[in-house]
Amino acid sequence: MKKLDEMVMLRCKYCGAPLDSKALESDSPYITCSSCGTSQQRMDAKAYLDQMMGQIQSWISKTIPGGFSLAQTENVDSVARFSIFNNSIKPRIDIEYSEYRFATNSLLSNPLMVLPFTTDSSAAPAHSSTDAFGFNARVKSIEALAVDENSKGMVTSAEEMALGYAMLINNTKLLHEDKPGRYALMANNFTEASAAFGKIRGYGPAADRFLALAGICTGCEMLLNGNSMGSLPYFENGHAQLVKVKAAVSTDLTLGIMYQAVEMEITQAKILSDLAGFMTKGIAADPLEILNTVKKIMGFDYPKTGKWGFLLGNKDRFDEVFSNLSEVLSAKAGGTLPITSGSGNLLVPFWDIDLRYSFQSGAMWAKKSVEVTEDLLIPADFVIDPKCLNDPRSGLTDIFSIRPEKSILSGIKGTEKSISGGEGIGELSDTARQNPPGARKIAVPLSTEKEARKLVSEYLATCTGQDSKLRLSNPYVKSLIYIPCDIRGDHVEVPQGFGKLVPERVKRMNPSQMIIV
Repeated sequence: MKKLDEMVMLRCKYCGAPLDSKALESDSPYITCSSCGTSQQRMDAKAYLDQMMGQIQSWISKTIPGGFSLAQTENVDSVARFSIFNNSIKPRIDIEYSEYRFATNSLLSNPLMVLPFTTDSSAAPAHSSTDAFGFNARVKSIEALAVDENSKGMVTSAEEMALGYAMLINNTKLLHEDKPGRYALMANNFTEASAAFGKIRGYGPAADRFLALAGICTGCEMLLNGNSMGSLPYFENGHAQLVKVKAAVSTDLTLGIMYQAVEMEITQAKILSDLAGFMTKGIAADPLEILNTVKKIMGFDYPKTGKWGFLLGNKDRFDEVFSNLSEVLSAKAGGTLPITSGSGNLLVPFWDIDLRYSFQSGAMWAKKSVEVTEDLLIPADFVIDPKCLNDPRSGLTDIFSIRPEKSILSGIKGTEKSISGGEGIGELSDTARQNPPGARKIAVPLSTEKEARKLVSEYLATCTGQDSKLRLSNPYVKSLIYIPCDIRGDHVEVPQGFGKLVPERVKRMNPSQMIIV
């Protein structure tokens, strides 16, 4: 049997992970952990190993009957070893293993991937990585006492789950911080976790999931280093593998908890594939410029709580945001966008909303219901303006803020045609046609159709609360259109077609704070 000090490798003093052979064979007095990425002096890693060895020896002395030495295991007959394992060791391991298995399954229900330039602290492991690596080392120290197949299977499962769990814990820490090289570390940890879970009965889909995520992380590292062409196959393969995992766990009683998390990781893989795809196709002259744009999009402090938290805190929204970015970049490379008439030098995206409402007009025998159709325009970057989220009127063309001039008599006779003032908004939006942008700059849309619909709903709830005659139908989002505007110093000037209905958001637009390509 191997000596105990041969079974436990030199360890990282920060996370407890075994240090790899390259670090051990180096002559440098400093060692970098390939799991957590921290550097330390070799002497500190050795001191931590000695501390861990002492803890293991203490655990063994409390667990195994007095007078028995692990060094003599090979000289003890299998019946005695079977008795020692089942009567003294198994009960203690069972308790801890059950705790770690529950904690691991809980962690698996969380998305374990994050898009570049973002962080995520939603996954909160119940243990530290040093705890999990410590349990792995304790179980490994007594594995020679497991002589029958059941005992060996139990030891293997406990060892490998603790090892894989520890690697995942280190990855959750890496999700918290957007630092260079984190995807290389995550890829290494996912690869180790995949190998570990692949040895545990019933956890094959988890192993496949981690292998897919390891590939996606490798792709992210390549993408961030400017190799978009090399990264694309990793994203595509990772996406395909995760789709298979999703199908496998859909009816799995143990790993079904992964289903929603895997769905989110599939969306992230698709976003990354699309991103690498349009960088590879040369839509923009400078791929790093695209990455810079992506970094800005991901860098906004979108609300994660309150009535907007659910939508803006959901990473799935970036699938649509990046799809719109791709269309903008394609237009810059010779494609087209739905652009309204006008000669402005900046194309600003707006959501074009079709709103139908009715109101009661007239009195007594002249009373009747009048139906009206209006267009609303919403600046497509309203989500980065907190004032729009708190006051929906400031985020769109507030048609109910301007009422048509009328006489008291027309209200009594029921000859009113409208109680809103859409002015020329409908006429402006109707001019939208697919055209190339030419040399004009384009502002990138930052909101989704669902978010635009919510803003209108918030607006209409406010309006109906203030006017009892008003009856509204569900608003319909027609399309995303681009309106030629002009940059005047530090503000944006819209066409005259807006009349008095220039959204407050537009008045607050500062080109230096917008994402413009």
